[in-house]
Amino acid sequence: MGQRGMRCVRIALVLAAMSFVQGPRPLGAEPDVAFTHGVASGDVTHHSAVLWTRVDQGAILTVEVSPDPSFATRVKRRTGAATAATDFTAKVLFTGLMPHQMYYYRWRHGSSLSDVGTFKTAPPPGHTASVRFAWSGDSDGTQVGGVPFYNNFEVLDRVRLENPDFFIYLGDTIYADSLVRPVPATTLDEYRDTYKANREIAALRNLLAATSAYVIWDDHEVRDDFAGLDVDPALLANGRRAFLEYMPISATRLRDPACAADPLFRVFRWGKEVEIFVLDERACRSPEAKADCLLAPGVLDPAPTMPGPLRLSFGLPSDPPAGCLATIFNPSRTMLGPVQKARFKEALLDSPARFKFIVNEVAIQQRWVLPYDRWEGYGAERAEILNFLRDNGLANVVFLTTDDHLNLITPVFVDRFADPQVIASEFIAGPIAELTAEQTIVAFFGPQFVAIFQGILSLVGAECRHLNAYSYGVVEVDASAGTATLTLKNDGGEVISDQIDSATQCTKTLP
Repeated sequence: MGQRGMRCVRIALVLAAMSFVQGPRPLGAEPDVAFTHGVASGDVTHHSAVLWTRVDQGAILTVEVSPDPSFATRVKRRTGAATAATDFTAKVLFTGLMPHQMYYYRWRHGSSLSDVGTFKTAPPPGHTASVRFAWSGDSDGTQVGGVPFYNNFEVLDRVRLENPDFFIYLGDTIYADSLVRPVPATTLDEYRDTYKANREIAALRNLLAATSAYVIWDDHEVRDDFAGLDVDPALLANGRRAFLEYMPISATRLRDPACAADPLFRVFRWGKEVEIFVLDERACRSPEAKADCLLAPGVLDPAPTMPGPLRLSFGLPSDPPAGCLATIFNPSRTMLGPVQKARFKEALLDSPARFKFIVNEVAIQQRWVLPYDRWEGYGAERAEILNFLRDNGLANVVFLTTDDHLNLITPVFVDRFADPQVIASEFIAGPIAELTAEQTIVAFFGPQFVAIFQGILSLVGAECRHLNAYSYGVVEVDASAGTATLTLKNDGGEVISDQIDSATQCTKTLP
C-alpha cells in the first residue's frame, strides 16, 4: 500500500474513533436499561454523598448532580458500574459538593433516565444551623398472596411529609427470616430478593428518593438476634453483602480482627449543634448468655437481672441459675468489639456538638424482662459505656432506638435501685411494618402479660409509652433556642399519647 493509501487508512480510523466517542451509536450498540428500584442517597456529609440505583442489566451508568432541579446549569457527573456481581446495583461516592445545599440527582444510560432524587448536604461543622430529621425501623415487606403482609409502609409516607433533612433507617431494614416467609433466606440471591421486595413498596422508594438516609442493620438482615461471633459465617456473609449492595452507605473504615466482620461504625456532623454516631451492634457481638441462664433444660430464665424481691413477686426463684449473672456481667463479653468501642469513645470526647445522637440498634435502658439480646444482656459493657458518659460529663446524649416494636421515652441509668442517676435519654420508635410489642405479647404470652409489662415500664421510669402503634420519631433541633424536641408519631402523623395516661403526649424537649 502506497503512502497515499496509508494516509487514507489513518484518516478512516480517526473518523471511526471519533464517531464511536462523540457521534450517534449504531442501533442496538447501547441498549436502553430499565431503572428497576428507584434511587437513594446516604451517608451525607457537608461535602459528599453516596448515591445509589439499580438497573436490569450490566451497564456503565452516569450520575448527574446539580443544585438546579432542571439540570440546566452547574451539573457535575460521575460514572459507576452496575454489574452482575452486585446484582446490577450501582453506588458512587460523590464528593466536591457545597455545604448546606439542596441537590438534585439522576442516573442515566444513553436515553434511559432514572427518577430524580434529592438530598441536602450538612452545614459546615462550625456553622450554627437548626436540623430536623426522623428515624424508624423494623420494616417487613414480605408478600403473601402478592401483597405485603403487614402494610404498605405508611409510616414512611408520613416521614416523607415531615420534609426531614435526613432519615435514619435504624435496623431490621428487611426481614430475611420473616414469620410469614415459607423459609428464611439463606442464599445471596434470596437475601437480595428480600431487599427488592421492600423497594417495590412505593412508600420506601419515595422516601429514599426524597431525602438522604443513614442506614444501619440489626438482626433480621441476617437472622433473628444474631451475634457476629456465633452466627453461621455463610449467612453473615450473604446477609451483609446484600445489605451493602442495596443500601446507600459508604465503605467502613474500621478494621477489627476480633469481629466476624468489620463494624459499620460511622460518625456524621450536622453543623455546630448535632453529631450522629452510628453503632454496629451485630458484627462484633459475643454470643448471648442464654445457655447459662436456664432454669431447667429448655426453660429460659425470663428476668435474670431483676432484683430478688421482684423475682419472687413474679413467682420466680429469688436468684437466677448459678453462673447466669456472671456471664451477663463478664467484662470479656462485648457488643461493640474493642476497636469500635475505642473509636466510639474517642468520637464522643472529640465532639463539640451540643447534642449527641447515638443510633442504637437495641435498647440500652434497663428493663429486666428477657434482656439477652439488649444492652442489658451485656451488663459489663453497658455499665462501661454509661459510666464513660457520666465520668466525662457528656451532656445531652440521646439514644435513638427501634427493634422493640414499641414507642417509649425513658431516662437512662445504670441501675434502677443501686445507681439511679440519670445519664442520658432513650427514645424508641417503630415498627414500620411488623407485629407490635402488644400484639407479640398477646400472641406468645397472653393478654394478661400486657399489664405486667406496662407495670415494669413504669418501674424503670417510662415517661411515655405505647405498645401498639406503627410509628416513627422526629427530632427538631432549634439552634437559636439551643433545644432539641423529640416526638413520637403514628402512621397517621399524629403525636402518640401514653397508653396509661392519654393526657400525656410522647414528646420531650431537651435540655
